[in-house]
Amino acid sequence: MKIRRALRLVGWNVLFLVAGLALIGVVGEAYFRLRAPFMESDIPYTWFPTVGGIFKPNAEVRHTNRLDFWTESRTNSLGFLDREPIGLERAAASCHVAMIGDSYVEAHQVPIADKFHVRLEELAAEELRHLDITTSAFGIMDTGQVNQLAYYDEFARTLRPALLVLVFVYNDFVNNAPILDGLHQGMDPDRLPEVSATRGADGTITLRPPHPYSPESRLATMASTSPLWYSRVTDRLSDMSPFAKWLKIKKRARFPADTDPELVAWVALLSRRSPRYAALLDGWRPTTRERINDPFLFAQDMPAIHEDALDFTAFALDQFRERADRDGAALAILSSHDIGTRGDLGFDRLTALTEPRGIPVVDYNDYVLRQGAEPRRDARWEHDDHWNTAGHRWAAEALLEYLKENQEICTRRKSPTSPPPLPSWRTDYESIASGEPMVRSDFDIYLRENTVSYLKSPCGAADVQAEFFLHVVPEDLEDLPADRRQYGFGGANFRYGEGEHAALAFGGRCIFEHPLPDYPIARIRTGQFTPEGDQIWVAEFPVAPQLVSE
Repeated sequence: MKIRRALRLVGWNVLFLVAGLALIGVVGEAYFRLRAPFMESDIPYTWFPTVGGIFKPNAEVRHTNRLDFWTESRTNSLGFLDREPIGLERAAASCHVAMIGDSYVEAHQVPIADKFHVRLEELAAEELRHLDITTSAFGIMDTGQVNQLAYYDEFARTLRPALLVLVFVYNDFVNNAPILDGLHQGMDPDRLPEVSATRGADGTITLRPPHPYSPESRLATMASTSPLWYSRVTDRLSDMSPFAKWLKIKKRARFPADTDPELVAWVALLSRRSPRYAALLDGWRPTTRERINDPFLFAQDMPAIHEDALDFTAFALDQFRERADRDGAALAILSSHDIGTRGDLGFDRLTALTEPRGIPVVDYNDYVLRQGAEPRRDARWEHDDHWNTAGHRWAAEALLEYLKENQEICTRRKSPTSPPPLPSWRTDYESIASGEPMVRSDFDIYLRENTVSYLKSPCGAADVQAEFFLHVVPEDLEDLPADRRQYGFGGANFRYGEGEHAALAFGGRCIFEHPLPDYPIARIRTGQFTPEGDQIWVAEFPVAPQLVSE
């Protein structure tokens, strides 16, 4: 009888425990879902041949970690999360400040209006009105200064900035070095999808262009490193449930896991590739609870591969120094909160590179501490390391303080030492526009190398927001897919920014290219239409075979 009563008591306790846990789960899930405007991020990227990955131009971006922020923004016509680019004449007449960096400049954790470069422009309009400061931002996540050189060459340089600000984050050391960056991304270091650098046999470092992404670009995944079943289950739950994700983040913060065993396998894989890789990776086996970036912040004596990354960072800073001097721009670095302040290893390693090159560092941590706040607590989101709204405001104020102390940047602007070469998209535009278009319409239409090119000047964002259509009539209907023969043409609807060569040039020039099918073409009909299906403009013209087979 006593045993039966004890079992009944245990059973009731278990039932109450399960019911309590279920209630906590239901309440937690309801809380997170009710406060969430949407549940999934949607970040449309594209690949630009001379730059690497950027956002699709004029695209809607949704981003959330399901816990702290839910932002909805629109990319500009260049493929960055910023306002539309300022006109050339306005940029030249103002003291323009261009920000270049990674996810801290991309900053899709906050609305565009709250980003630090926008706040800086607003603050300067009140406190430094006589300098007429304007700003722009060029940032893409998971990039370092080596990768970001292309943002300056292709986009920011045309604005003739008086001040170029590089936002430096602790993972930039990794992103600048091809081997560490490859390990960080799980990519072949010789096939990175961004502009990168390589070291020759003589030790010199040179830039190399982005490599188009392909499955072969990925480092091989070892079957032995597949996650255990319960890890797969918890990962799946955290993908489906914001409450489960919150629990997972809290557990990871309290009980950090060892380094991903796949990273250990990749280190071994690259060590076998060449003696040079083996020598650099020798002595570094990431089997402890450290991140790939941690030696820069915490190790007095770093592994050889991390010392090598300092060389690539120095190379990137040399490249930016040369560009700034050539183009008459001042150059500065804004350090992030995770790099520390003077006396911290990360900050001191950065300044050991910047001071010999005459590049001042605006110490973000120092500024926030002087405001009576704690940078690693108050400047970032609770469950995300990026700056929150307050963090962006402090970044703007720190830069404003620097500009107040260095107003000669705007008042005694240097002249360029030589005219800057045209970016590739400007060269493309002018080489196409030098020919005679097939037809002049809302856009001028050109044919070359089995490609149809759309050009317009002047051109603004409104001109490219409407959908395009392209109807290609073949000489022989049998060349069409069976399901298209009844229509008499091949069809394609597309939006500006979906092709490899799409860009809205500064100064209000649009260029867009779309491939043509490889069968003989009789006629082309193209144009744009509204979401309701009404035509905005249409152009139709015959095609001579030699025009698309050059």
